[in-house]
Amino acid sequence: MSQSIAGSVGTARGRGESGFSLIEVVIAIGVMAGVLLSIASMFIMGGRQVKTGKTITEATALAEDLMEAFDKQSFVALYTNLGAATTDSTFTVLSTTTGSPIVSWQTEIGRKFANGVGQVTIDAMGNGTPTFGACAGIKLTVTVSWNELGRPQSVKLSTVRF
Repeated sequence: MSQSIAGSVGTARGRGESGFSLIEVVIAIGVMAGVLLSIASMFIMGGRQVKTGKTITEATALAEDLMEAFDKQSFVALYTNLGAATTDSTFTVLSTTTGSPIVSWQTEIGRKFANGVGQVTIDAMGNGTPTFGACAGIKLTVTVSWNELGRPQSVKLSTVRF
């Protein structure tokens, strides 16, 4: 009886049930490596998107804080505190300019953003070509610009004061 069992085991191996060939294993490893490489690149791209989203959120919050600081000022103080004259129709200040009324924000901008710059622009609004001394409203635009991964990025917020 032991002879028949040993004989049947030997004939089972002879019928081609021996497993995978070396070529099949190499092809399977190659396919698996390609799939894993694709998945890994998606993780890298996802990480970059998360970082970019976080940076844009921080820039938006900083621009809103800067805009709220000017929102507390009166209509006339809005343009005079920025350094504009009553005869001007538009005026821009940068956070990197020495003596600028927003230079104190440069520390925060530089800490959060590589090569970051804040910019505040005011435009007189009204009939004809209005000046700040005779305008009906003032458009306030706050822009935060920086470089991320070698590409320029910016967030721009605007409001109108009457």
